[in-house]
Amino acid sequence: MSAGDAVPGSDALRVLYGRVDPVPEGPPAPGRRRACLCVEVGEADAVAAAERWMLAHAGQLTCVRSTGCGCCVIGWDVEGPAALIDTLPAALGAASDWSGPATAPRRAPIAWGRRIWDRCVRRGRDAAATRPGRGA
Repeated sequence: MSAGDAVPGSDALRVLYGRVDPVPEGPPAPGRRRACLCVEVGEADAVAAAERWMLAHAGQLTCVRSTGCGCCVIGWDVEGPAALIDTLPAALGAASDWSGPATAPRRAPIAWGRRIWDRCVRRGRDAAATRPGRGA
């Protein structure tokens, strides 16, 4: 599950990770917003922050669906009061069809995304710039 299993709130974490509310149809009700949380499992501080936020607000959220695989990412789709969703730390937020790109908080870059960018995109771009017949 997570590093939180060893703490006193582990029963609450089990309930939280197992919570699967029915998916509401249509857009959120007035005064409500949707958001996605997504963190890399290896980022212990981010996992702890996501779990703290979810546990603190689980009773006020009208819809919670676990979306992460648990082996590499932990995530939830949530719906609740707009003022509550606004308290979601930007580093934990992600955009998806659930939340809509316009309503998702801006997400801070994460380590694995930077690694993929450096390994794949930047390397390919640098190699193309050094090929004969191409401007540097």
